[in-house]
Amino acid sequence: MGPTAFVTVAELVRFVYLRRVLPPAEVSLVAILVTLVGAAVFSSFVFGIVERMEKERTAYKDAMLALKERERLAREMHDGLAQNLAAINLKVHRLNKLLHDQDYAAIADELVAIQAAVNLSYTEVRQSLYDLKAGQRLAEGFWTALEKQAEEFSRQTGIAVRVEPLPDRQEPWNELAAVQMLRIVQESLANVRRHSEAHQVRIYGRLEGGEFRLSVVDDGKGFDPTQGLDRGHHYGLSIMQERAESVGGRVVVQSQVGKGTEVTVAIPIR
Repeated sequence: MGPTAFVTVAELVRFVYLRRVLPPAEVSLVAILVTLVGAAVFSSFVFGIVERMEKERTAYKDAMLALKERERLAREMHDGLAQNLAAINLKVHRLNKLLHDQDYAAIADELVAIQAAVNLSYTEVRQSLYDLKAGQRLAEGFWTALEKQAEEFSRQTGIAVRVEPLPDRQEPWNELAAVQMLRIVQESLANVRRHSEAHQVRIYGRLEGGEFRLSVVDDGKGFDPTQGLDRGHHYGLSIMQERAESVGGRVVVQSQVGKGTEVTVAIPIR
């Protein structure tokens, strides 16, 4: 109703007053100037509203993504750390029984199993902490953060990791996509450590068909996709899919028994 009221008032002033005191050419000039000023004011008002709505939409989207991220972390802790601690608890109860029976050979085996479970829990906690800090590392650039992530993984596991950036270390994506890609690589490397028995990992990126594709390729034992995934693999893949879909992307897993596994995340370039 604003523009309608403005035009109505302006036309009344022009016909009732201006035509009596000014020549026709000057009346037209004044009408043009008033119209331009009115359009500028109205446009500024509309753009202000649109900008405020966009900020509110962005804030809501960020809040929803943060909530989903918390839910994912809670599920990861439940299916990882919580189950490991439960297993350790059962092993400790078994150890008490063995001590009572004085079965020292079995006690030694159980202590080795407990130590392995503790080391696994420690690694899971470290990975979760690293995951939470992934966004902070982007201040140095995506490829630098990815290379440091690979170095940390190699130091913990002894598995060699080679990172191949885009030419000139391009980063044609936003920060949210960068964070999610770092976390997808983190989950892929975790699966390599847990399941693949690999010796080497290659992480490389390329631009194809309006998409950026980042692949994590290992030389491990692989698996048969037609036989389905075990629970750990399946859960890890679902997490990666959720992360990719949050930025409009997707994850593709290719594997063959004895020939390793390739995990590719594809992110549209806008």
